[in-house]
Amino acid sequence: MISFIHESAASVREICARSWAFITLNKILVIFLIMKVLAFNASPRKEKGVSEIIMNLFLEGAAEGGAETESHHIVDLDIKGCLGCFSCWTETPGRCIHRDDMDWIIPKFLDADIIYLGTPIYNYNITHYLQRMTERMLPTALPYMEESEGTTRHPERHKRKVQQMVLAAVAGFPDTENFNQARALFPNAIPIFLPSALILQDSEGGKYVSYFTDAVKEAGRQMASQGEVDEAVKNKLVVNFSPETKKMIREQVNKFFEARVQGT
Repeated sequence: MISFIHESAASVREICARSWAFITLNKILVIFLIMKVLAFNASPRKEKGVSEIIMNLFLEGAAEGGAETESHHIVDLDIKGCLGCFSCWTETPGRCIHRDDMDWIIPKFLDADIIYLGTPIYNYNITHYLQRMTERMLPTALPYMEESEGTTRHPERHKRKVQQMVLAAVAGFPDTENFNQARALFPNAIPIFLPSALILQDSEGGKYVSYFTDAVKEAGRQMASQGEVDEAVKNKLVVNFSPETKKMIREQVNKFFEARVQGT
């Protein structure tokens, strides 16, 4: 009996040792796994816009988390519009008839661990620069239709790595309803939404939403270092102004444009 107990204890110790070694190895692999972050800013204002500020905050955090980061202004890229010819499905499967920057964007897109898409909201929608780029991703899909989670979709042409997407949108109006269309276009993306975004370019206004900018940077760090974002941080990535603040914003904006129109 005593011998059996000793053997059982030895077996337990061996199992624990193996489990500990496995967990330790996984941690080491995670540490040395360098995440690739590919970011696109779809604002025509480029460095002058709020979209750039938010993107840089996220990328700064991702770099601190050990990720490799790469960013582009879509307005500077040569991306022709999709013609709906379906050549990428039938004539040259997986290859568009256009020869432009999508030739290198698609491979980088597929290879990235985190895709960051930043856009201002124009007329309640994403900019046409981002829309054009996403339309040109059609060669990555197969032409067939299949049911997935109750919805008809095209299956992926390529076996993708596990990928995460971030959608960062800014708007002029102070209401979060302005992001409904963008959210619907990218339902699986982690949302970063800032209404009345020009507040970020004002020194005093920036202090008012400092919790948001801190959360954006922290989200980038967490996604790069641990592959996910804590709920406490996620809850700070969408700014919701109070009715009183919205009223104040509307009044200030109206005064500003009234003075501009009158030339004073």
